[in-house]
Amino acid sequence: SIFFSMCGIYIIITYAFIYGAQIIGWDEQVRTWMFIIVQITAALGAVAFGFVQDRLGAMFTYRLTLVLWMLAIALIYLTPAISDALRIHFGVDWQAQYVFLLVGGLAGLCLGSCQSSTRTLVGLFSPLSRSAEYFGFWGLSMKLAGMTGLLGLGLLQMLVGLKSAILFCIVLFGAAFLFSRHVNEARGRALAEHADAE
Repeated sequence: SIFFSMCGIYIIITYAFIYGAQIIGWDEQVRTWMFIIVQITAALGAVAFGFVQDRLGAMFTYRLTLVLWMLAIALIYLTPAISDALRIHFGVDWQAQYVFLLVGGLAGLCLGSCQSSTRTLVGLFSPLSRSAEYFGFWGLSMKLAGMTGLLGLGLLQMLVGLKSAILFCIVLFGAAFLFSRHVNEARGRALAEHADAE
């Protein structure tokens, strides 16, 4: 599950600014604001979802971030249409680049919270005596995810263009969500504690 979610996250980290330039057509000032907004919202997401995680569990938080990621990707894809709809139906003349800034804020929240919840889950499921091994495997999975996600999006971009290829991320986050449904957090924690007790 984490492999698929990190495939999607690496795509967004790598392609967000390319997407902004090629599809949204943003100004340099808006690009700078996007960088600032994503950094701030990622930090806020990590902190805010930490409280959610404490109350509702790491697995619930992780799954919630996956749903929010799918929403964020859909909004990224629909940004030009949202801008047009605001102008036509409500008389609000917001350029697509400014709508994209708002969507970037949601993506930033997802970025910080998803990454922190995956680290927490790996920590919870790792027996203390083997935590280096588990985090090493997690790190390797992250590197493979980056390579796989970027390669997949690159191939899709050649076939259908960047605007449509970005929807591949919804598939990745959806796969991550489906695989996570088979993970029982309480059982994983109990197994990790049992392994340490032996």
